[in-house]
Amino acid sequence: MFRILVADDEGIMLEAIKNIIQSNFGSDCEIVCVKTGRAVIEQAGSFRPDIAFVDIQMPGLSGIQAIKEVRKFNSSIVFIIMTAFDKFSYAQEAVNLGVMEFIMKPVNKKKILETCVKAMHQVEEARQKLSDDLKIREKLEIVIPMIESGFIYNVLQDDSDILNNGY
Repeated sequence: MFRILVADDEGIMLEAIKNIIQSNFGSDCEIVCVKTGRAVIEQAGSFRPDIAFVDIQMPGLSGIQAIKEVRKFNSSIVFIIMTAFDKFSYAQEAVNLGVMEFIMKPVNKKKILETCVKAMHQVEEARQKLSDDLKIREKLEIVIPMIESGFIYNVLQDDSDILNNGY
């Protein structure tokens, strides 16, 4: 299950992206749509999306400002920026914020799907890495006490050898 946040001030764009994702991924995705940068920040905290499609130009806080705020408390969201503005400064700032993709509007179905699949793979890789890390920690929690016990036993055994052999 992937949680996807779609943020754009244009209702038709929200519905189009939501419909593209739902029609291709169905129940594998839970989608929330918002129209402002402030709502992006709020939903990042409460909905906790895995993937977020964010427009740069929205009322109030821009998409870039919203991403900056979200990054302060959640660095794992895969962000995709959508914009009609072809400005290098936006792209540069997006790269600095760790945005995965920069999509120019008008977006097309193929680009949305390709980007969504790429983001899903990135999320799955992060989940797998976390799972692997947790398995390693669990094994260490079992092994460390065994090693400590063996070490203590060896130290005590060495001490008794010293006492018995008169070293």
